[in-house]
Amino acid sequence: MTTAEAAYRDNLSSRYLNLAAGRAVADLVDGLRGDRSPVRVLELGAGIGGTTDDVTAALSGLPVEYHFTDVSTFFLEAAKARFADYPWMRYGLVDMNADLAKQPRYDIVIAANVLHNAFDIGVTLRQLHDLLNPGGAVVIIETCHAHCEQLTSVHFLMSPGQDQPHAGLTDVRAGTDRIFLTEREWREQLVAAGLHPELVLPEGDHPVALLDQRVFIGVRGRGE
Repeated sequence: MTTAEAAYRDNLSSRYLNLAAGRAVADLVDGLRGDRSPVRVLELGAGIGGTTDDVTAALSGLPVEYHFTDVSTFFLEAAKARFADYPWMRYGLVDMNADLAKQPRYDIVIAANVLHNAFDIGVTLRQLHDLLNPGGAVVIIETCHAHCEQLTSVHFLMSPGQDQPHAGLTDVRAGTDRIFLTEREWREQLVAAGLHPELVLPEGDHPVALLDQRVFIGVRGRGE
């Protein structure tokens, strides 16, 4: 947990990204609450709850139902204790590579540092599009460039399980041996999936932009 918190909560870039994601989710909820209440939020691969901390703080007083999910019961048990003061939180196991088609509809999906684990980014984004109610949005945090310190571990982390494909063999990463998409590729993949990239942070002139991590907000059209 200590190592994960250092990577996903306690460093400068993560603090900026998680606060930005929290504000974005709160703004989305505020915009949707007029025609749906509660606003239904799904967090995929929530892990240690690094992003969840800032999102739940920003949602104080807003009408939400929040589904905290991961592939591990280890993180779910820790989250139940950590977020015990939020009665609108519930918890469950969801594997985005196997379970998205079986999920009920949501208004907002949060995916912080998890979508690069998708077997096929394009397929997963299209499934997320179909999972969203019209006017809903995905809030994504992703690294857009593999730095040397990440390459010492991320390829081990991404090793496929038995009888599973390696992530990226059939999507935009095919033939590159890359794990992460560039910012431009994320924008293009969101558009191709029918999710308009309404906001990308930080902007290029922001000091944190040099760390090559981004928050993407992709919106499904209300008229679909």
